[in-house]
Amino acid sequence: MNSALNMRRPLPFPFVLEEVASLRPRLKRMFGFTHVYLDEKLLFSLRDSDKQPATNGIWIYSTIEDLDSLAREFPELPRRQLWRSGRNAWVVLASRLADFEEYAFKLCELVLKGDPRIGRVTRSSSTKVEGKDHSCGK
Repeated sequence: MNSALNMRRPLPFPFVLEEVASLRPRLKRMFGFTHVYLDEKLLFSLRDSDKQPATNGIWIYSTIEDLDSLAREFPELPRRQLWRSGRNAWVVLASRLADFEEYAFKLCELVLKGDPRIGRVTRSSSTKVEGKDHSCGK
């Protein structure tokens, strides 16, 4: 992993990044999140903040069309963890949930299988910010 990332605060939930490392995702840290990209798709973001613990966990990016079927992958997830805005949708796996680690590994399994419901192309993912993008993996 890039040494610039290692000099900062530790990466949140490193076991998640270890699980998907074989895909060699690109990491971008902004606004208290570690965003995980594969090619031009923003797949999910990791957050573990001492200052705002209510927002900690894994934010999975999707679309309105795929939100309900994706949510069924996490059966005990409260409906308040499913967010919608326009055509965009999020599944938030809050780290305070009893099933958080199980759900995190389920997410990794879906990502490794290339599940098309996970991730979306964002405007910012097509522009690389010099010095802010990092690769994950060996």
